Amino acid sequence: MMMEEACEEQPEMVSHEEAVQAEKEATASLPPSVGTTPPKVQVPPTLEAPSPLPAFLTKTTSSSPGTPQTPVTKSSTPSQPVRSPVSSAAPESPQIPHEGKSEVPPPQPAPEQEIVKPQGGGQGLFGWISGNSLVNKMVEKTKSSMESVITTLDPGMKQVINSGGDVEVAVTSTKDNKVVPVREAFQSVFGKATVTGKASQATTAAQPVGFTAGLKGAEERISNLRKSGSVPDGQTVVSVEGFIVEILPDRWFEMSCLVLKDPSHGIELQTFSQPTLIPAEYVLKAQDKTPSDYPLKWAGLAVTIGEVIEEAQPHIGHADWQMVLSGVSRRQSLLLAAQSLAFMYKERLPTSFVS
Repeated sequence: MMMEEACEEQPEMVSHEEAVQAEKEATASLPPSVGTTPPKVQVPPTLEAPSPLPAFLTKTTSSSPGTPQTPVTKSSTPSQPVRSPVSSAAPESPQIPHEGKSEVPPPQPAPEQEIVKPQGGGQGLFGWISGNSLVNKMVEKTKSSMESVITTLDPGMKQVINSGGDVEVAVTSTKDNKVVPVREAFQSVFGKATVTGKASQATTAAQPVGFTAGLKGAEERISNLRKSGSVPDGQTVVSVEGFIVEILPDRWFEMSCLVLKDPSHGIELQTFSQPTLIPAEYVLKAQDKTPSDYPLKWAGLAVTIGEVIEEAQPHIGHADWQMVLSGVSRRQSLLLAAQSLAFMYKERLPTSFVS
């Protein structure tokens, strides 16, 4: 009995394979040591993987336009998405393809606006006004409008406003129907001109007949005016002389001869006004009233056509009978002829004098 108990208390023999297997099981059951790899951090399932930046933000632009740009290349190691325990794989954001040749041009600087400086020598507000063409045009228009209003309210102010300048003209008459048209014509052509009337008479017939007689009468008026000393030797003088002429058989017309002489520049011009038809009976009456022994009969008649018309029709008068017979006053016909004369005179003047 004692021998059996002693045999039971002896330890059981373990083979080498069993010892190795037991050691492995014990090692597996132990917690991880300090040197082992830490476990992966799990991202909450609500967060998604960040998407890569656009290609144009990852490029680097050089400071100078001539330096070549080096595109940014991707890393060779592909990025692995973080897996969550709930979903098998997080959705990947599409990546923008990156090409080395496609480059976004740098923004061009805005062109600088050129500042126009006034040409005038003055500075400040007055210098800007004097050099600004728009302001000058507005001033000229305002001035023209004011002059128009003034001359409308007081026609006599037109002579005062437009007088002056380098052009001075004397007319060999003091009658308004001669002086006013010449003044308006020269002021319209030159801008400013001083035109005055001076009394002068011709030595030809009272009513010149023919172009030659009209021209001679205008020249005599200028010659007599210079002899009287009423004007300087170099003064420009314009003379107006009316005459009648038979342009067609039994068709008589009244015209005016305008002569300009400027001794300072050696200019001499002639022109004629438009013809006005005269009824033949008035010419016959003027011929009947001219004596046969009239000393200037070779140049014309002893009485004017205006006197004959006034005698026959007193309500018409001799001053402006052209308006009644043709609808155009003598002042209007002289204005057109004087404008043509002033324009030809301006064209022949030296450039320095006109400017």
